[in-house]
Amino acid sequence: MNITININGSAEEGQQTSSDVKTSSNLDQLTSLALKHDELVAQMGDQFKPFPSAGVDGFLSHFIISLRFRQGPMSGQIISLNMPPALQTVSRSAPFMYRGPRAAHKAHLNLPKNCTLQNTIEESDFLERPAEYFVEGHETVWMQILNLDAKMETEIGKIRIIVGETLKREHPEVYAPSLGVATSLGRSGFPARLFFNPCALVETPFGSFRAIHGTLSYGRVTDFPPVGTPVTTQRMIPLDLAEDVVKVKKKAIAALPTPIAEIIALTHPIDMPMHLPAEEAFDSVEQAIAGAHRSLR
Repeated sequence: MNITININGSAEEGQQTSSDVKTSSNLDQLTSLALKHDELVAQMGDQFKPFPSAGVDGFLSHFIISLRFRQGPMSGQIISLNMPPALQTVSRSAPFMYRGPRAAHKAHLNLPKNCTLQNTIEESDFLERPAEYFVEGHETVWMQILNLDAKMETEIGKIRIIVGETLKREHPEVYAPSLGVATSLGRSGFPARLFFNPCALVETPFGSFRAIHGTLSYGRVTDFPPVGTPVTTQRMIPLDLAEDVVKVKKKAIAALPTPIAEIIALTHPIDMPMHLPAEEAFDSVEQAIAGAHRSLR
């Protein structure tokens, strides 16, 4: 009888099966993906981070505007303005997970003590609701522009743009809140997309005009305030005489007449943050607005 003992084990031992090869390949792919993810995070730096808690942001911003006149002595002419830096404040809510209109969200805002604007925002308050900013299952922040000090001496005379607290105080008959939304591009936190629905009054030597900007959309946002982020309007903005707006509200006229002028291009980038507490930032803008108003009269 011949007995053969294989000390090294069976012939199959030490050889990879197809299952082993597949598992190894999957691990290699996962390792590669993990490395690419780590590299991407490193390249993006601090752009991936949670939204901050509720607060008020003060910052400097400026307008670049092109106006086309449709009536009057300047009919057919276009003027472009590069306005100087303006002080501005915005209040933002605590972040929340958006669950759709049926959730009836009500976002609460922290307002400075001298601010008289509404301290809550509901979805029905928005003049426009672009679908990409109201996405169920995405973390969201709702905002309101509190005040703005934008003024300039131009070739057509002095121009001032007012929103928020100033517009409510000086022209309550045409006031509407200027609201915004930041919604996460992922499920939560930054980066995000951001838009505002500003309702402004443009004061000029030949009249005061209401300008509702529609959707003023920002590029990819990675912080509040979004310093340096590109921003532009999505369509032409008619400049309706404030007195005509009031007449329509009172049903003195059936519809707004053809506007005297329109904004055909507008950007409103944020230049730099103000490193001030909420109360001081808001009051600083109010003081600047009061000084500008006196100089226009």
